[in-house]
Amino acid sequence: MRPRLKGALLLLLAFVLGAAAGATGFGLYLVRTGWWGGPPRPERFQQFMLGRLTRELDLKPEQRQQVEAIMRETGEEFGRLRQEIGPRFREILARSRQRIRTVLDPGQQAKFDALVDEWQRRRERRGRGRAEGGGRGSPAGSAAVPEAGERGAPPADR
Repeated sequence: MRPRLKGALLLLLAFVLGAAAGATGFGLYLVRTGWWGGPPRPERFQQFMLGRLTRELDLKPEQRQQVEAIMRETGEEFGRLRQEIGPRFREILARSRQRIRTVLDPGQQAKFDALVDEWQRRRERRGRGRAEGGGRGSPAGSAAVPEAGERGAPPADR
């Protein structure tokens, strides 16, 4: 075999083995941490945290029940808060998006509107649209920018 071909095959083999090792490691990480199967939901997060607290703090059964009740009540409070601030959040977001549109020329506005539609479809596919009453959806047909964490969005300020 020619040295150049042999080198190319070895390089390809190294790449394939590296990709397989990376994929396997990432899969094991997801299984170990419990984050698999789509975006996290509040109930799933609560169960994940309850399991972790139970293991790491060695909670007794009565402590586990009390912590679970606290987490459930807190989750309900957060749900009510999301419902309260959701309309205000969407109003601010829509106003921001409309202001951005005023800066753009007509060609840019068309592209921007297409991006907005794409972001809205992604939100709906993830189940985070307006139907949930959460703060992540936006009024239909409004001009939009992606929210922090969405593909194409700037990182959230911390």
